[in-house]
Amino acid sequence: MMAVEQPQSPSLLRRSTSIFRRRSKQESSPRTLEISNPYTNPPPRKLQRRPAKDLQIKHISTPTPPPHMTSLNPKEHPRALPHALTYKLPRPKTPTPPPDPPLRHAHHALPPSPHVRTVPWNVFLTPSQVYTLILGFRPLEMQDKWFVYAEGPDHSGKCKVHFHRSWTGLKMAELFMVVDLKGEGAGKIVGIKWDGSEETNGMMEEEVKYMVEMVFESEPEDDLRCFDSASAASSSGTV
Repeated sequence: MMAVEQPQSPSLLRRSTSIFRRRSKQESSPRTLEISNPYTNPPPRKLQRRPAKDLQIKHISTPTPPPHMTSLNPKEHPRALPHALTYKLPRPKTPTPPPDPPLRHAHHALPPSPHVRTVPWNVFLTPSQVYTLILGFRPLEMQDKWFVYAEGPDHSGKCKVHFHRSWTGLKMAELFMVVDLKGEGAGKIVGIKWDGSEETNGMMEEEVKYMVEMVFESEPEDDLRCFDSASAASSSGTV
């Protein structure tokens, strides 16, 4: 019979010897010293907990003055001189009263004068007489001495009739009349106004009324007999 050789198991001594040998080789080989370089290999930073007082917002401190202002030597700085300024405030002026507005009047109105007089005059007018007064009279020839025109009547029936001299344009009288607009057009003279100054030779009431009567008596188609009766009534004191 042939003998079969069985593989031998490695012994523990041999294995330990091999480990020892590897360890001895490592110790016999020269070691390289590793030098830490702070520039190439910075040391690791550790996280640190900051105190709570450092996390609070600090108040802005007053800026420190420059060195040339903090010098303690008084000779280095000139001494400040106190001075005062006087201001003269303008005094409030008393407002000047506005000037009186200029007196204005229409060209047909009598100028303001102490000699201007107004009296009532109660005379009834027929529609044809009212129409004649409103129509007026325009001078065309030299012998025509009067220029008569009316102003109105307005929505209430009031009307003014103006009497001017045709040569000089001087206003002699002004009639106040009321017209019945809702009826047949009759009317009524309620007053008369005239200038009794020296320019009109100081006319009196009877003279003014007579002058108005004569103006319309020059027209043949007009019948103004009511003026005669009104003049007679005024002279007797019944007006």
